[in-house]
Amino acid sequence: MIGKPAEEPAQRRSERRTSVAALTDIGPREVNEDRMFTALADDGVWVIAVADGLGGHERGDEAAQAAVEGLPERIESDADMAVAFAEANERVVGVSGFSRTQRLRVPVREIPMSTLCVAAWTPEGGLIIGWMGDTIPFVVRSGPDGFTGYCCGLPHRDLFGSITACLGMLPEDDGFGDGFLEPDMVGGFEDSEMPDAVIIASDGAWEPFPKADRKAGWLWDDSPDGIGSACAPDADDASDIARSVLAGARSLVLHDNATVSVAYRPRSDR
Repeated sequence: MIGKPAEEPAQRRSERRTSVAALTDIGPREVNEDRMFTALADDGVWVIAVADGLGGHERGDEAAQAAVEGLPERIESDADMAVAFAEANERVVGVSGFSRTQRLRVPVREIPMSTLCVAAWTPEGGLIIGWMGDTIPFVVRSGPDGFTGYCCGLPHRDLFGSITACLGMLPEDDGFGDGFLEPDMVGGFEDSEMPDAVIIASDGAWEPFPKADRKAGWLWDDSPDGIGSACAPDADDASDIARSVLAGARSLVLHDNATVSVAYRPRSDR
């Protein structure tokens, strides 16, 4: 069989286009409660997301599916992102079938809940990222020696590891109201700061790395030793990065479902 002639790295990089990809691994669990979402328009606009149903709660997989199934394929502003989360929260709340008053009277484990992290890019709004829970975003940049990057969102966990904010969770001070815990958001990257890729990872996908290094600082280590170490240095598209990150987590032993969504927008496509 005659293979395709090898291309020069510079030529290959010049031909890269914006791409999105998502991969999941059930790990040691019997059910995969992670769900993923990707959308890419012809003009390069994209949205990616990962939701993780809370373990130990009823129908976590259904909650995660509800979180992502109605996400829009275009998010242009912080207001759009807030609406996307509010609507996702209503879908998750609807999974249980309980009224808000009933929800206060049943064991919390009977209430389906889900984390959610969403990243979106448009020419009008730039890069916007929102999250609730411990499914978190990373931004990475490519260089001559590979990728460097860092986590740009703190996990919503307390000192004991319990989730402090997620979809389906009512605010403590508004138990009978219609509000919900709003997502954290980041955006407003300057052109010179725009990452080449955004990686969203459920806790099952990102936790093996800092645990292996025995340092939580790995999350914010803007060097090849941080999230960059999990990215294939010769990645051509988002699927290469997704496979590399998931393979790295798998090699360190998975203890949960592991899911990543990636958007890769190399500088040659700007």
